[in-house]
Amino acid sequence: MEETVRTLLQNQDPLEGPKVDPLDLMKAYKDKLLEEMWKQQDSLEGPTASTAERPAELDAAGSEDSNPLLQRLRALEAENSALSMENDTQRKQYERCLDEVANQVVQALLTQKDLKEECVKLRTRVFDLEQQNRILSVLFQQRVKMSTAPVSQVGTHGTMDTDRHRQTKAV
Repeated sequence: MEETVRTLLQNQDPLEGPKVDPLDLMKAYKDKLLEEMWKQQDSLEGPTASTAERPAELDAAGSEDSNPLLQRLRALEAENSALSMENDTQRKQYERCLDEVANQVVQALLTQKDLKEECVKLRTRVFDLEQQNRILSVLFQQRVKMSTAPVSQVGTHGTMDTDRHRQTKAV
């Protein structure tokens, strides 16, 4: 704020004379600082703080709306307030989006863990089924060999010989 006042004073045309009295500028600056101090105090104390407690200087400064610097100051304050509110809104939206992304990451990790466990179970099941398949294949091959074996070899196996013996007695 002080820098703004200095800049305005420096940029005045010396031939035209001062457009604004420097004492008025300093008074406006002082009033603005008092107003900000009261706003901060009100925000700390809450909404119960009374504006009647403020000095009469602020009321006098409020009646000087014709002063272009005060008008500019109020316009800048309004813009600052709007930007501050927009900043808060964007920050809240950002936090919500960040929470959503974090939740999605957690869900993806949990799903990945469940899928890994499912894969381990399926691999174990496939291994067991392959082992059973090999055993059944060996048993099937042994049975096929026994059923296609010539009669002379069957006698050496014993069980097939007794089956043949039963067949001849039945005839």
